[in-house]
Amino acid sequence: NVIGLLRGSDPALRETYVILSAHYDHLGTGPKDEHGDRIFNGANDDASGTASVIEIASALATMQPRPKRSLVFMAFYGEEHGLVGSTYYAAHPVVPLARTVAAVNLEQVGRTDDSEGPRVDAANVTGFDFSTVTDALRQAGETLGVGLQKHPQNSDLYFNASDNAALARAGVPAHTVSVAYAFPDYHGRDDEWEQIDYVNMSKIDRMVALGLISLADAAEPPKWDAANPKTEPYRKAR
Repeated sequence: NVIGLLRGSDPALRETYVILSAHYDHLGTGPKDEHGDRIFNGANDDASGTASVIEIASALATMQPRPKRSLVFMAFYGEEHGLVGSTYYAAHPVVPLARTVAAVNLEQVGRTDDSEGPRVDAANVTGFDFSTVTDALRQAGETLGVGLQKHPQNSDLYFNASDNAALARAGVPAHTVSVAYAFPDYHGRDDEWEQIDYVNMSKIDRMVALGLISLADAAEPPKWDAANPKTEPYRKAR
């Protein structure tokens, strides 16, 4: 795992933390295709998320004053091998999990050619109604013209499919933001940089950055939704 820390500006709240993460691994290589290409570049899954974490960290580091809470920027290893890096982090945290108030994970934020239809100015959140983290992201989306949505099947189904899950199991309100859950070259050799919609990705990144600022500056930390029975194990862990 690769970790960066931006210290918060508030004397008290700086000892609490908000995580922004993405996984930097992909599938590596496989058998050659007819053109001799055997590299799985993973431009959308998940170089788009990793690049976004770096860009957002760079932007927020220039803020004066800085956000009130401290921000942790993390690139996880081994998501494709079973959430290896995030599971390790949850067992060996660099900042206390009890003082980590929220985590936003980025997965597949670059492609708009969703298998269900074009996804422009729109984003998904896993576990959409599991915690109030979504409220901060949704409000940021409204400000910037990005519709944050709950996919009727995949929002809950994919909650445990990315690195947010390891942090959620440790009690941290944690969700994954994506644009397309499925796209034509998913886990394929053709998931390359030319397929990325950079204009849309920049809009998604601005939404995420604004949501992070909101989470970092809020007087009260986010909470799991006690009315949702699916959150019971995460509330107990908290």
